[in-house]
Amino acid sequence: MKSVKMLVKTTVFGIILSVASIAYAENNAEVKAAIDQAVAKLEEAVAAIGKGADNKTIVDLVIEAKQAQKSIASSDPKISIKKSQGSNKLGQARTAYNDGDAAKGAELVKEALAGYKEVKDAYNATH
Repeated sequence: MKSVKMLVKTTVFGIILSVASIAYAENNAEVKAAIDQAVAKLEEAVAAIGKGADNKTIVDLVIEAKQAQKSIASSDPKISIKKSQGSNKLGQARTAYNDGDAAKGAELVKEALAGYKEVKDAYNATH
C-alpha cells in the first residue's frame, strides 16, 4: 500500500513539474515576442523619423511599441529597470511629439530603441 501511495505521489509531482515547465516555456516565448515587437515598432519609428514622416505616424508607432512592451515581464531587476526606463522614454517621446517638439521626440525614441535592444540582449542571455 505504501508503494502505491508513493507511486501516485511521484506521478502527480512529475505531472505538475511538466505542466509548470511548459507554462514557463510559453511565457518565455511570449516575452521574447513582446520584446521583438517593441523593438520592431521602434525601428519603424526611427526609420519614419529618418524619412521625415509626420508626427502622428511616429506617435502611432510609439503607442504600438508601448503596448507591446506591456507584456515584457522578468524577475531580473536589471531587465525590469531597463524596461521601465524605456517605457518612460516612450511616454516622454509621445508627449514631445504631441507638443510639437519633434527633435526631442526623435531623440527619446532613439534612446528607447537602444534601451529595448539592451532588454532584448539581457533577456536572451538569461532565458
